[in-house]
Amino acid sequence: MSASPSSDPFRYVQQHIGSAWSNDPQLDLRITQAQRDRSERYLQDCYAQGKLSREEFDARIGKVLTARTRRELNAAFEGFVRVPLAEQAVGLHPVYRPLVNQDRDGEAGRWMGALAHWSGPFTWILGPAVMYALARRGSYARSEAAKAFNTQIGVAAVWVVLAIITHVLGFGWLISVWWVVAAVIAAVSGMRARDGERWRNPIQRVVPIRLVSEEMGNRPPLTG
Repeated sequence: MSASPSSDPFRYVQQHIGSAWSNDPQLDLRITQAQRDRSERYLQDCYAQGKLSREEFDARIGKVLTARTRRELNAAFEGFVRVPLAEQAVGLHPVYRPLVNQDRDGEAGRWMGALAHWSGPFTWILGPAVMYALARRGSYARSEAAKAFNTQIGVAAVWVVLAIITHVLGFGWLISVWWVVAAVIAAVSGMRARDGERWRNPIQRVVPIRLVSEEMGNRPPLTG
């Protein structure tokens, strides 16, 4: 029985928004690989946390792998993931279309990664560490923040070597030149991250220090 606005306003709104959500033409659009990847990662995390049995996980992950449209992908989460009314109203699904998308196909993820790199020359490891702490595990934003953190550790290692050389030989200008080089590399790394690229900068290739894991769920190979 359908609720009336006067008898139960909340239920009335819920019913009508839910109906609009199920009839949304966007649900018939084909899903992207990033949306499928996020869905897989969500179910894998839920299974690892004991929220899904093996049988239920297999059934739901099967639907994710065979889904072609958003409607079919939504079916993998029916009865398990509640879609808030606010997200229903704007046609979002919290699993694969988050309000704050920290992955490569989201503005938030790319900009967080860029800011992690750009903050390095001015805050050393503090800026990248803050972005790493704020980013979701397995996201593009966290991976780029980790790269920025590791890069600054490499910068510091080279600085120590140059300080020793300066003390022994008196080449004080080397440290200034190195700061400029490191700042330029951080700027380029930030621009690459803002564009959603997976790029390993020259400092990381020359000084391969990895104090923080740069792993990213379903990630493409690094280039450069």
